Amino acid sequence: MSKELNFTNFLLIGYTAWKGFSKMGRGAVFCQIKKVDLPRFPFLSVRGKSHCVDEVVGTHFLPKKELLAYLHEWMIAKETITSILQAVDSYNPQQDMIILAKDGSQIEVDILQNSVMTPIECYQQIRQRWDEFSSYISQIKI
Repeated sequence: MSKELNFTNFLLIGYTAWKGFSKMGRGAVFCQIKKVDLPRFPFLSVRGKSHCVDEVVGTHFLPKKELLAYLHEWMIAKETITSILQAVDSYNPQQDMIILAKDGSQIEVDILQNSVMTPIECYQQIRQRWDEFSSYISQIKI
């Protein structure tokens, strides 16, 4: 996943991870990604070209029991599936997040460890600022 996900996306992923874990146990956050061209200011870039970033357009928590079916459906290699399931068994849900990001036909798996904010903190931030995030939350399936 691009290292250029914005802070709002990060908070939404953390919120989804914690709420999903709280309701269903261990699992991973599936993120639908879309490339977005952001204009650059002429004084910050060469010839004012746009800057492409990844934008999360929806998230979905996949509990471990459903994860295997999704991975098979996406035709992920068996060795990769085994590694992902081992990561789901061993990650610390209070500190870490497992993310499956899909951008078109490309799928990437990331484990966010030692992040600036924990999933619990992301959840709390969104709950405290609900009015600001409620329109994003409607795109989240847990």
